[in-house]
This record gives sequence, structure tokens and C-alpha cells, in this order.
Amino acid sequence: MTSKVSETAPKKSRTKLSKSEENILAHRVITAAKQRSDRQEMIATAAYYRAEKRGFNGNEADAIQDWLEAEMEVDNELGMFDSHGIDFQFLTHKTE
Repeated sequence: MTSKVSETAPKKSRTKLSKSEENILAHRVITAAKQRSDRQEMIATAAYYRAEKRGFNGNEADAIQDWLEAEMEVDNELGMFDSHGIDFQFLTHKTE
């Protein structure tokens, strides 16, 4: 014998979005993707200039170091590491 719980079809918990809600979500996704793309481009440019400043001398480790430093520089400029007075770059509280 089956219970009443198993006899009923499961209800959908998700409601259909209106066209305006779909457009808003699509805009947010596109904006976020563009921001990531812009960030990557900014990091690549900053890393290039760091390598240029060294005269393009060095090895793969230097190139990685250039990228990591450029990434921190760009993220700091974009304000991505500062939240409520904590500088996540060094995981310490700011003293300013």
C-alpha cells in the first residue's frame, strides 16, 4: 500500500520569472563577466609593464611574480581586498 505522500506529484518550488526579471538577471551576469574580463586585462597589462621594467629579463618564476604582484595591485585599486577595515592582502587589520 502506498502512502499519500508518494501518490502526490512533487510541487515545483521555482516560480517563472517575468521578462523584466530575466533581463535584469541576464544584465547582471553579463556585467559580472565583463568586469572579470576587464580585471584580467588590467592584470595582464600591469604584469607586462612590470616585466618591461625588468627589461624582460628573468625566468618563469619572475613572470609569475609579476602576475601576482599585478593582481594584488589591480585588486587593491578596484577595492576588492578592503572589507570593513580588513586588508585581505596581508590578512591584518588596517592601522590607518
